[in-house]
Amino acid sequence: MLKYEFELEGLSVHRAVDRLLREGIPLLAARKTAKNGIKIAINALDRKKTFAILQGSCYNIKKSRPLGLMRVFEETFRAAGLFIGTALALLFVFFLQGRVLRIEVTGSGSYLEPEVRAALSERGVGYFSPMPDKNALIPAVLSLPRVHFVSVEGQNGILTVRVEVSDELSPLTPSPLCAPAGGTVEELVVLRGTPLAAVGQTVEEGQELVAPYALHGEEKAECLVIARVKVSFPISREYRLSEERALLQAFLEFGEIADVHTTRTADGWRVEGTGHAEGSINFG
Repeated sequence: MLKYEFELEGLSVHRAVDRLLREGIPLLAARKTAKNGIKIAINALDRKKTFAILQGSCYNIKKSRPLGLMRVFEETFRAAGLFIGTALALLFVFFLQGRVLRIEVTGSGSYLEPEVRAALSERGVGYFSPMPDKNALIPAVLSLPRVHFVSVEGQNGILTVRVEVSDELSPLTPSPLCAPAGGTVEELVVLRGTPLAAVGQTVEEGQELVAPYALHGEEKAECLVIARVKVSFPISREYRLSEERALLQAFLEFGEIADVHTTRTADGWRVEGTGHAEGSINFG
């Protein structure tokens, strides 16, 4: 027989035995543990009804636990569940490690990120796609203007494309600084060029923020833009994952997240906060 034990405390706690018997709960054993304490053993099949009865009484349930075979079965199932959960988590991690979870474009040619991403997309490389063969991507990126060095590395779900440009291959062409993402301009540093936006302004992705000209009275003189921008944007993404893995996935997708918090949903967890995207052109 599978058994369950309740440890109770309260004034005249021995009367709990009478109440359970009146409610039709057969007792297997009852033992006082202190003046106002008692342990009651029942059939495991009656534990839910017993719990409901005791919750509606003046007695405090100090502890409840399985006894004998019941305890062995629960611990066995708990261990099995932990083993299966760990195995699934490892499989999930190994699967994601072979996928593209984030794309970073670094180097002096980082301002070519839109063109680099477009070149990758044309070859089927995007979020959650298999990690590509780096040798297949290098020629496509190397064909971009002024690019003289390209390296591609994929590790832990992050595809890093390093792009270096050279002024010796072709002259610098004046280009505007555009918003790397839609959101609010948090920082804008302009050393050369004409700002078309200001800190605190809401902008759209790709919007021109600094124009490649200088104003001299009413005249415009073409010039190279030297500027940097930081845009903040709200993040709200739901993941069908545990809370810990949802946060990890959000950090992989958006990088650093400020004021991050999570909310339980019907299918998983929603991660919310503030993300940041930075862009620069000819800036250090």
